Amino acid sequence: MESQTERASTTPSADASEVQMRILMNECVENCLSCFRSCSELVPHCLGMGGEHANADHIRLLSACSVICETSAKMMMLSSEYHTETCRICATICRACAEDCERIGPDDPMMSRCAGVCRRCADSCEKMSAH
Repeated sequence: MESQTERASTTPSADASEVQMRILMNECVENCLSCFRSCSELVPHCLGMGGEHANADHIRLLSACSVICETSAKMMMLSSEYHTETCRICATICRACAEDCERIGPDDPMMSRCAGVCRRCADSCEKMSAH
């Protein structure tokens, strides 16, 4: 049986670890929601631009990124044990979306902004997928 001294010596580090995890998760939720918003807002912009911006594959990728980011944020807010799985695929899709935005619109400020938001989300989700 664990003594009070042993419990007291492990509790602060466990609490600090939990606090750190909550901070990382809250940051990831915010990054996911920002990416959800950015990709959602970029769809009508790209459709209005026409050409390669409006390519069906690009629009599908923006939409998929938006959906998985919203889903990942919700899974973390629910404290779901499956958030690591949604975060893993979210990171993959966000990276693909960032690359596509950079390829299609390197001189388009909205596309560049979205690519940055996607990369931030991917980095954050990658960290969360390990926890």
